[in-house]
Amino acid sequence: MSAITWTPEQQQLISSNIAPGCTSDELKLFAYACQRTGLDPFSKQIYAIKRGGKLTIQAGIDGLRSIAERSGELDGSATFWIGDAEGSQWSDVWLGSKPPAAAKTIIYRKGCSHSFVGVARYADYNAGQGLWSKMPSAMLAKCSEALALRKAFPADMSGVYTVDEMEQEAVTVTAMATPAPVMAPAVFAGDAKVFAAGKAAIAKATTVQQLEDIAARMELRKNDLSQQQFDALLEFSLLREAELVPPAAAPSNDADPFADD
Repeated sequence: MSAITWTPEQQQLISSNIAPGCTSDELKLFAYACQRTGLDPFSKQIYAIKRGGKLTIQAGIDGLRSIAERSGELDGSATFWIGDAEGSQWSDVWLGSKPPAAAKTIIYRKGCSHSFVGVARYADYNAGQGLWSKMPSAMLAKCSEALALRKAFPADMSGVYTVDEMEQEAVTVTAMATPAPVMAPAVFAGDAKVFAAGKAAIAKATTVQQLEDIAARMELRKNDLSQQQFDALLEFSLLREAELVPPAAAPSNDADPFADD
């Protein structure tokens, strides 16, 4: 893994426009994510967004597609939609006048005996504004594709979410800035034991391959975790992976765009 080098002007641009509000450590983590994924922040392929004081690394769907293509292991994909009417079936084109109830994307990876499936429900991702109101089927398809791509390429895409996936959360965060007249619905807290076990496993990992295996197991137990717990484990895994990178491949302080003085 070759180190990336940014000029002081580029560093300033990242701090003020691409990753505003991030701490020095968060900027270092973002720099590592750019290096690990090979995505260019100046081409708007990858962003660092603070949500509720927590760092979220985001990319466009084209960025995730480029990572998959660059691996040389992508072996095709297919997307389907389904309505909420009784008896509805999956269709490879959405012609309904109403938004689909869900979209499903299947990703095929060379050398794998099984496919990777991502399913996104409209009720979970609809932001209720912008392109979600104009092109709901296309937006939902991108979310399901991002889910499937992360399952197929966890080592390359873990912790990187698309902007389309996070739009609904952005609307929620904005709404919460204004006091609501009614009590907000309860939030799923997640299984503390599963979270603790995942964190312990990541801490004990001694190779990148072990981290990849843990990431695959995390996907299987995702329904047992809250989104905050799952994101925290992904971030912890990224930090642990950075520690495990061999010294010869890790960026030196001289090459690190956000190294401490």
